[in-house]
Amino acid sequence: MRDELETPRLRLRRWRPEDLDTLVRWHADPVLMQHMGKASFTREETEVMLAHVERHWQAHGFGLWAAEEKETEALIGRVGLSYHREWPDDPEVGWLIDAPWQGRGLATEAGAACIGYAFDDLGFERVVSITTAENAASRRVIAKLGFSPWQEVRDSVFGLRLIVHALDR
Repeated sequence: MRDELETPRLRLRRWRPEDLDTLVRWHADPVLMQHMGKASFTREETEVMLAHVERHWQAHGFGLWAAEEKETEALIGRVGLSYHREWPDDPEVGWLIDAPWQGRGLATEAGAACIGYAFDDLGFERVVSITTAENAASRRVIAKLGFSPWQEVRDSVFGLRLIVHALDR
């Protein structure tokens, strides 16, 4: 289990208690959350999500990291590997990048690091990335990372049609 992963511009690290307010702000932003199933999440829902992230780390030895810009140490997003409730067979690489940091290639950079970690360190044969058809920005990142559309599933909690993209070792 690696608590941190670095890219040229980012430090992907485990969550700290002082990160909660930033995560709550992101989760309350309906524009940032528009493709996450719900327009916004409360502080309590965000705390539950962080507890789930920690349980995932404990159970599997990997999970979502806080993404920190190395030069400024600014918390800019969340990125990592986790099992999606609708796709428990392969780990999903996913990201959420705060609006001021979007469009700089940071999701692609972090996603590539997570893929390398999944294949090289964790030994997975396949990773997936899951998004809605409407999430054009994430679909561009997914394509840049070499994933191909594979299957569709219905999100049982939010009712969304999700596209599962796959990348084999």
